[in-house]
Amino acid sequence: MNEKEFQIYRERAEGFLERLKNEFFYETVDLQAEVFHSVDPVPWAKRLEGSYVPAAEGDCWGGLWESAWFHITGKVPEAWAGEPVWFKLELGGEILIFDDGGVPFCGLTNTSVFAANYRKNLLEFTPKARGGETVDFYAEVGGNGLLGDEITPGTDWRCEVGDIRHLKMGRFNVEAWNLANDFEVLLSLLRTLPEKSYRAVQLNMALNEAVSAYADDPANAAAARSCVAPQLAMRATDSALSTAAVGHAHIDTGWLWPVRETIRKCARTFSSQLYNLERYPDYVFGASQPQLYAFVKEHYPELYAKIREAVKSGRWELQGGMWVEADCNIISGESMVRQFLAGKNFYMDEFGMDVRNLWLPDVFGYSAAMPQIIRKAGCDWFLTQKISWSQFNKFPYHTFHWRGIDGTEVLTHFPPEDNYNSALKPEQLNYAVNNFNENYFLPEFITLFGVGDGGGGPRPEHIEHGLRTADLEGCPRVRFDRADAFFARLAEHAGELPEWAGELYLELHRGTLTTQARTKRNNRKCEQMLAQTEFICSVLPAADYPAETLDRLWKVLLINQFHDIIPGSSIRKVYEVTEAEHAMILAECENLVRSAAAKLTAPDGDALTVVNTLSYDYTGAVALPEEWASHRITDGAGRELLTQAGENGVWVLGEFPPQSVTTLYRGEAVEAFPPEADDSLVLENDLVRYEFDADARLVAAFDKTIGRDVVAGAAANLLALYVDQPNKWDAWDVDFTYVDTPPAYAKGVKAFRSESGPVRQALTFELTVGRSAIRQQVVLTENSKRLDFNTEVDWKERHRMLRVAFPTTVRAEEAYCDIQYGFVRRTTARNTSWDFARFEVAAHRYVDISDACGGAALLNDSKYGYRLDAGTLDLNLLRSPTYPDSEADQGTHFFTYSFLPHAGGLCGSEVMQEAACLNRAPAVLPGKGTFALPCRVAGGEGVSLEVVKKAEKSDALVIRVVETDGRRSTAVLDFARGTKLVETNLLEWTEEGELPIVDGSVELTLRPFEIRTFLVR
Repeated sequence: MNEKEFQIYRERAEGFLERLKNEFFYETVDLQAEVFHSVDPVPWAKRLEGSYVPAAEGDCWGGLWESAWFHITGKVPEAWAGEPVWFKLELGGEILIFDDGGVPFCGLTNTSVFAANYRKNLLEFTPKARGGETVDFYAEVGGNGLLGDEITPGTDWRCEVGDIRHLKMGRFNVEAWNLANDFEVLLSLLRTLPEKSYRAVQLNMALNEAVSAYADDPANAAAARSCVAPQLAMRATDSALSTAAVGHAHIDTGWLWPVRETIRKCARTFSSQLYNLERYPDYVFGASQPQLYAFVKEHYPELYAKIREAVKSGRWELQGGMWVEADCNIISGESMVRQFLAGKNFYMDEFGMDVRNLWLPDVFGYSAAMPQIIRKAGCDWFLTQKISWSQFNKFPYHTFHWRGIDGTEVLTHFPPEDNYNSALKPEQLNYAVNNFNENYFLPEFITLFGVGDGGGGPRPEHIEHGLRTADLEGCPRVRFDRADAFFARLAEHAGELPEWAGELYLELHRGTLTTQARTKRNNRKCEQMLAQTEFICSVLPAADYPAETLDRLWKVLLINQFHDIIPGSSIRKVYEVTEAEHAMILAECENLVRSAAAKLTAPDGDALTVVNTLSYDYTGAVALPEEWASHRITDGAGRELLTQAGENGVWVLGEFPPQSVTTLYRGEAVEAFPPEADDSLVLENDLVRYEFDADARLVAAFDKTIGRDVVAGAAANLLALYVDQPNKWDAWDVDFTYVDTPPAYAKGVKAFRSESGPVRQALTFELTVGRSAIRQQVVLTENSKRLDFNTEVDWKERHRMLRVAFPTTVRAEEAYCDIQYGFVRRTTARNTSWDFARFEVAAHRYVDISDACGGAALLNDSKYGYRLDAGTLDLNLLRSPTYPDSEADQGTHFFTYSFLPHAGGLCGSEVMQEAACLNRAPAVLPGKGTFALPCRVAGGEGVSLEVVKKAEKSDALVIRVVETDGRRSTAVLDFARGTKLVETNLLEWTEEGELPIVDGSVELTLRPFEIRTFLVR
């Protein structure tokens, strides 16, 4: 057989398969339907309250994001007695079919991004009809496709929302369907073989014998199958690898659809998988994200009961310790802890299961702080595949020990198929075999198969593929299995595995560090407010602690940290809800603090109590109510504090110790004097002098403590507007080529001194850039070098990106970047392709560069995307993609970034203190403080008391302390109550040692970046 003949025979077999797919379902009759259309979903119990109208194929019942109930009836023809009878339903959206008791039975969908002709539209009614029986059921339809409305920007494809395309009942040729599955597997195998190989030629001929035997007659399907049966019976070689095939359905909690629709996606997916479990006794399915199970428990309790039974049987695997598959670049250290705390407690409380893996197949990079958090949350294993997406460098391992900033390691596996939507076909399986970096000594890898989101997970066809590839020559051996069983076997090889230290940086999707800036800012505010609220409420008696409210608020925040919500890659409908929920969290936290204050302070109209919950001195200005302006203000010792009238109140300059409660008193009225006129664009105190030009550029920054101009020779606060047209993923990506087009720079419209006094000085600049307006109030407080740029932007751009750069005289090969509960060092050079790929990196509250003379830091209250280039600190402020949200970040934005020169290196400077203070101002409570916080750091540097709260399962207090400097640090903790500390893990499940509290104090020593959690009893 020559090459041309081989190709023609193969094309004949491929064409036959496509024709065969249309011949399973035949001799159809129409089903009758009536439809009740609604804008919002209507639950099963209220489906009969609507007005139903007749519906038929060709009708359109509604539009995108709308909903409908279909009542479908029919009668099986008498002539079909003894035959399999199936339905073919395409009703203009995602379908959830219910049984007679109102329990979700199975989900169907229409087109998929994974294949233009993807359909999950067939469902068995009965394997053997009696003939004459009636059909009567209800189906709920959501007006959206598997992935929302649009596949990719610029396409004209839309799912057929509302269009009734198929409403049929028909006979089903099971043997022809099985023949198609045979052909799917064998043709896929054929495509992996060399054309001249003996196996390929024999396989090609067998397929063509089957085509001839079929003879365009479905009645010949069994005869055709017999032609290929010997090929399917050929066993895998002794040297073949194995794969643990886990049925999987990655469900994005919010993305191209609102979270509301995810609830129904869960019901469609989970009911479909119960359907599969009943029909395939060896099949195993797994699903992650406790939030999704919580949705099902609330909205579909009978379905949830079935899931619990499937979990108990061992064939349904609970996966992933986090509440949702959360972003791991942007969320705080404590948010990461709470993802595990909420997630693993839910699994334990609801199922009695301790889930030991972190399951994040689709997250956009992984912080180096994670290994410690993963292990201290009781997880031993980590799975992702996303790093395979990296643009420039191929990650060297698929199975390895990942080591974090504190030295903790976690066993990690990347599925070598480089995806989590396998079809269990030989092409994908053999790609994995050859791609698997550890295939020279590890006997198996993991495969995740099925179509997620609206695809409902594995289809029966996927499972059939797995059955055919279980022991097939030319493929790895496929075994349906659980992920935890696979990882347990993998752990037996732990001593042989390589190591990777530091972050798992995704060389892609760098724009997610900036997109949807309002969401990111409010997330940061919620994180800080929740921590402060817990701290204050922990002073209350255990019975008064608002545990249920705080748990609810945390879980609302956690769901909005999903990896397509907080990164900014979802549609507008998602952010409308997220912004409202963030506002709710902040408002309820304020109410909780106000309620606590009423119990903790004595009423006094001339007293206010300032509560600093940080582990640092707060030595800056604190805002007090407007009615306190023009009054003498003293502290509890009678010392008069410096004050200054502001736009909306009065600024008081105080020193508030770590974890302190300080009462301020309002005395007699004093005469307010207007500030002296000063037209200079200079801000100066005893520590530093800053000079600006009319375009708000910082032209000089002289640090008096070290005698150095930190920006000499280059203007800083350089606000630049770049063209931002990513090649592919609009909301997701920033391409390195953005610097090739010269930016537009902000131009001054007006500049003036807006504040002057003993507490702080301020300059205000009004600027324009592009079509947008910027207003900056630049503030210098009396006792600080920190220069705050309080910024308001009226943003009207499309496909533009606003950045600010601070070129400095500091020359350092590395920058220190704040991450969750620690920092990482990153190069400022571009020596290698790995360095180049990190042209945009994630950092939280600060980035610092230092040399032998000192350094400079760029702080912020809500930004995450930095560019590090030699001595320049560059911060990504705003960007305006148009897909998937055409209105992303249009409108008004408020944020603060700060420039801070300093003496010494990072850990000997005030950078961490100032960054913490910028992000969490003290709480100001009405009345006189009559309480003390339950715990405080009394001595020692490098240790931060991050959390004080009530325990999850008892009335004990929980405290969490963190080593912040990356070295061995010691600190003394003082306690207002309690007699002993019992060390526990992040979940509060363990008791790992007891420390007595002697005279109200305990001395602790922590390893570099160590996180320790204690119960205070």
